[in-house]
Amino acid sequence: MLRVAIARVPARAGLAMPAWFGESERRRWGALPPRSQPAFVASRALLRELLESATGVAGWDVSAEAGCAPQARVAGHDGAIRVSLSHRLGWVAAAVADTAVGIDVECDRPGRSDPDERAALFLAPCEMAAWRGVAREDRGSALLARWTAKEAWFKAQPAQDAAWDFRRVLAHACTARGARSNVRTWRAAGVHVAVCGDPRGLVDVRGDGLPPGGVEGFWRVEAPGPVPTKCVPA
Repeated sequence: MLRVAIARVPARAGLAMPAWFGESERRRWGALPPRSQPAFVASRALLRELLESATGVAGWDVSAEAGCAPQARVAGHDGAIRVSLSHRLGWVAAAVADTAVGIDVECDRPGRSDPDERAALFLAPCEMAAWRGVAREDRGSALLARWTAKEAWFKAQPAQDAAWDFRRVLAHACTARGARSNVRTWRAAGVHVAVCGDPRGLVDVRGDGLPPGGVEGFWRVEAPGPVPTKCVPA
């Protein structure tokens, strides 16, 4: 079971703390600046909707400890549930699965630094060479596609196993639908979403909530060891 939902953050003035927040979320809410509160509420509401839709059970409690992946629990449901959240520039994304899962959302926007400098921070040397072969006007989107794929993969890894240096992580675009893939991506209207999960679930999962007319892709993301200099196509 793998479900994904994507939504815009609604405009909310004078937002009050929702009554359905759990204890952990209330603590986190109190530490957030007002500008961050709408996205926090929207992502948590979206996740609960997704959990209820996937399991048929309401009343989920979702943790919200800073720097930690969220965890979801509810009385009366004994099955293993994994969840992941992301938000960026007015968009939120949530994923629910019965195996390890990670999701990331990013938006096209003018860069505040040189694209080559940004790319060098998280692309392996062989990925840099491929990225520089992309038309200049398409490099921003190509960079976000690899970033979201790697970030979703990172979120799905056990904390002790994840490679913090993304230059050690390779993202291969798969040549066939679902072939060897562990990440699926969508791009529409400047919004990029990636989800990492069980390859069998990736084939059928939908990027519900994105504008129509986008493009999708499948990726194989893995960390082979030291900073790689040679990329092997998937």
